Amino acid sequence: MKPLRATEAEQPEIFATIRRELPAIHRASQKMIKQLRGLSDIGQKKAIAEMMTVWVMAVYPESLDLQLSLAEAIRDQAEIDLREAYRVKGQQNPH
Repeated sequence: MKPLRATEAEQPEIFATIRRELPAIHRASQKMIKQLRGLSDIGQKKAIAEMMTVWVMAVYPESLDLQLSLAEAIRDQAEIDLREAYRVKGQQNPH
């Protein structure tokens, strides 16, 4: 199944929401990261996957197809974030 994707018409509203909430997003993620300290790398991965699973199931409780699509969209977003972080890191540390 194809991951859920925002249409072009939806993108400006989504970007505006992210810009508006970015400080709160960073604060929330930092709190979650603190809770993972002390777990092994495997334990951290499992905890993150479990948290995402519970959230995805709550968003689409009646549709496995939509749950899988949202999970794939989250994976896509993680890849986008990783590529952007790597790009920015490369610009900050020119060799």
